[in-house]
Amino acid sequence: MLEKLWPFSRSRFRKAVEEALDKAFQEEGGVLEPLSELSEHEDHYLLRVEVPGLGPENLEVRLEGDQLVVEGEKKEEKRTKHLSEIVYGRIYRAYLLPKDAKKEGIEAKLHKGVLEVRIPREKRPPEPPVRIPVQEG
Repeated sequence: MLEKLWPFSRSRFRKAVEEALDKAFQEEGGVLEPLSELSEHEDHYLLRVEVPGLGPENLEVRLEGDQLVVEGEKKEEKRTKHLSEIVYGRIYRAYLLPKDAKKEGIEAKLHKGVLEVRIPREKRPPEPPVRIPVQEG
């Protein structure tokens, strides 16, 4: 009866739950993807990345081709704990730059656990769409 009401098969539902649990309870040594947002402004883009507990000495922001990479590590202090819900480990995220982003003049600032990367924009005329014919065959 559940299959009639639920749009996923049991195996797809189980897989989705297992993936969510795996992400929530990652094994030590896994790579964490920080939460982020990219907003568009008239003359620049603003990438905001949540990196609580990291300082500039623990972060690296670099360009690799058309990607902006944010990488760092939040190291766990060795001490006796009675509760531990804080996630430690290596963070890594690569962002594909928009077509009109300039690679020169990118600035990164860290403020209250949020990394802000300002990416200048080039003024370019919009590209017209290119129609691709569809062939039968």
